[in-house]
Amino acid sequence: MLPNQILTDITTVKHSFKAETFRPISTLSLSRNLSVSKFVPCLSKENKRDVLETIAKEFSNIEGEEFFVLPLKDLPIWQRECLLEHYLCPYDLSGSLEGEALIVNRAGTLLAGINLRDHLVLHGIDFVWQPEMLLQKLIDLDIRLQQSLSFAFSPDFGFLTTDPLRCGTALVARAFIHVPALRYRNKLSELLVPHQREFACSSLLPLSQESLGDILCLSNICSLGVSEEQILSSLRLVVSKILSAETEARNLLLKENSTEIKNRILRSIGMLTHSCYLDLQEALDATSWIQLGMSMQWIEDSEKHPLWSPMFWDLRRGHLALYNQDPANKTIEKEIIAQIRAQTTKPQAERLILRV
Repeated sequence: MLPNQILTDITTVKHSFKAETFRPISTLSLSRNLSVSKFVPCLSKENKRDVLETIAKEFSNIEGEEFFVLPLKDLPIWQRECLLEHYLCPYDLSGSLEGEALIVNRAGTLLAGINLRDHLVLHGIDFVWQPEMLLQKLIDLDIRLQQSLSFAFSPDFGFLTTDPLRCGTALVARAFIHVPALRYRNKLSELLVPHQREFACSSLLPLSQESLGDILCLSNICSLGVSEEQILSSLRLVVSKILSAETEARNLLLKENSTEIKNRILRSIGMLTHSCYLDLQEALDATSWIQLGMSMQWIEDSEKHPLWSPMFWDLRRGHLALYNQDPANKTIEKEIIAQIRAQTTKPQAERLILRV
């Protein structure tokens, strides 16, 4: 179990970034497998424990960076969820958990998954849309680990992974973009059609098809036969296109001065101000409308605090448990979390000033 203070330090690092409204968030993942072991689906529990011990030992030897090894079987559910939320990791940790672990750095930007889909996944998050710098950090860590570990590699297929499409560079690059105006105007699908063979689209929650808070997640479909630089360059081009279209859509909404939009924004403020219970969908959708209103200068925060960026994470149940519950009595029980979520949004909504 990770001490609460360390977990709090890790999860609050994102609050220090005063990101612009449109700035995307990116995550990068490099998958690796030990050359001396079978792929994860073929491993026994004992073999998985051996892989975990081998890899974890190397992280403890890395100088200049403090890492925490967290076996999943010993990690409370709420801490697992909190870490996955913070790093925007698309993994389901409800399996056997034996021989599986997360390894996180003190800075709150790097995470390694052991025996999840592959023996090792090096994962990082970038809050200021500088994925090239994040990639270099992951590559440096990968090179350091390869000094002691031999990863499965083929001259023809690159790094070998459980999923054949993820061979090659074995890089998955994701961009999370807030696109409320495009969704409202039903313009998003036509923008994405030319890129559907190269990038997959999903929501904030990888196992859900529901759009949460008007967040679009783009990720490359294949890493075989393309370099890391090519993947990031293509992702930047698509994201830039979407951001330009979102800006244009917001300007049109502002010009139209739509009563319907204003009504949705005002109803969202009312919901966050007066609700006793809020599920995640309701809370993020309402927050998205409010953030849209703030970007159009129809709403102002009396304390000049950013709203969307912290709330993007802080309304999810792992973060709610961390920040709002007694250390000895943490729970992610649905009704309790819904009540805490409503209590969290109320003071945020009450300090908003209407300019419409």
